Amino acid sequence: TSSWTMEIKFMLYLAMTALLAIAVPISAQSNILNADVFHVSMDEDMKYLLDWTFDPSKSTMTFTVRVKTTGWVGFGISPYTGKMPGSDIVIGWVDSNGKGHLQDRYAPGRVMPTLDSSQDYNLLSSSESNGTTTLKFWRKYNTGDSKDLSLETGTTRLIWAYNYQDPTSSSNIQIHNKMGSRSVNLFERMAEKDKPKMPADTKTFDFLVPNVTVPSIRTSYWCVGLKLPQLTQKNHIIRINPIITKGNAGIVHHMTLYECESELHWHGYSSDCSSKNMPAHLNRCRGGAVIAGWAVGGEDSYFPAHTGLPIGSKTDPKFGIIEMHYDNPDLKSDVVDASGFKLYYTRQLRQYDIGTMTMGHGELLYLRNEVKMLPGDSVAVTCTYKTMDRNTSTVGGLETKDEMCLNYLFYYPKLPMAVCTSYTSYATLTPYWTKLVIAGKMPNPTGNYSGGLTNAVRNSVIGSQSLINELQTLQTYSAPAMYCSNYNHSIIMD
Repeated sequence: TSSWTMEIKFMLYLAMTALLAIAVPISAQSNILNADVFHVSMDEDMKYLLDWTFDPSKSTMTFTVRVKTTGWVGFGISPYTGKMPGSDIVIGWVDSNGKGHLQDRYAPGRVMPTLDSSQDYNLLSSSESNGTTTLKFWRKYNTGDSKDLSLETGTTRLIWAYNYQDPTSSSNIQIHNKMGSRSVNLFERMAEKDKPKMPADTKTFDFLVPNVTVPSIRTSYWCVGLKLPQLTQKNHIIRINPIITKGNAGIVHHMTLYECESELHWHGYSSDCSSKNMPAHLNRCRGGAVIAGWAVGGEDSYFPAHTGLPIGSKTDPKFGIIEMHYDNPDLKSDVVDASGFKLYYTRQLRQYDIGTMTMGHGELLYLRNEVKMLPGDSVAVTCTYKTMDRNTSTVGGLETKDEMCLNYLFYYPKLPMAVCTSYTSYATLTPYWTKLVIAGKMPNPTGNYSGGLTNAVRNSVIGSQSLINELQTLQTYSAPAMYCSNYNHSIIMD
């Protein structure tokens, strides 16, 4: 129909990935200006504040840390893990004479970081005032030093630490008093100057899970059904903020809010998403039309000033279901969570209604230059993973140790289609899995077909380069299976 041949524009791209997603039609060199300054608190108490900016013409990034301490301050880039081993680290302080110091170091393990023979971080200014140490320094995206980690698009795992005292000497640095990590998107984010002002009539609505006791297992998905704002006329959602319960940042892995057709008496329904007692109509909403999404490293979402996500009219959603992914590696049994989203909405309607299209999940990547999509255009998503430390196979799946490569696109004007995914079918891969079982490279699947097969593939050790090449050929050239549906879940293609 004609509605499917109109021009559409993408403004925001939501890409939740377990590791690094390289799926952005934007580059640090071309679409982001060097005048932008970005801000984030590295800790929940806002005692370690980070500002940064970058210059694409010089491929340099400048950091400013402001920390509530009169001792030394540490800042580093971690290799995916958010842990100290393998990290690229700087340690700085202001001594009793007011002189600033900055040392480029690297961490071979959970030990005192080693002084780097190539000092690639450059101190621009330093100060100590009112109990706060401020250090400003810069470095190149890629220093050419094997001990340094490159600054790249996608989510970067930053680590931080500080001590209440200065080092006794430049080579005798005491262990930290405070430390932590934060996942941050250093490049694709909206600068403060680009964030639209909130209209005077802006209202907020908190969509939160009701004090859920997080299951004491490694990976769990929890579903809660809640009413959306019950409005009598059309409004626009113009901003969405994640709300993470204090202390739970390391357990809330990601969360997604879906539209849902449901009677309002299901408000407050809360259970494990895999429960057999979960109402079918609520379960059916999972994987449907997305209202909001957040993953580790995500921040507040502002829609561009000429767009808004519609709610309140007769055809807009009245109910939603929030899906929480909890990652509980320590199997804690005493964690209570009330995380979710804060929705900002206004009656001052904007020019365009936003639509969402699910091609998958992750952090919010802001496209400064809107991308026009015309008939015949396609969107290709490539996810790059690093799993060289594993001997067994890595599968795409829901657990934290699995990989995810799903993406949400926010676009305008809004179209009927909400979900469209493609994948290599079981029918295509079954002969290959059978070959692995016969060769003794994969255990024979047992139990539930889907779960048993997934576990068997997780424990497979392919080894042979010829078998790896065969799998790559199957996944690259086989005709994909596809599933596409409208907002009301009516099937377009299956």
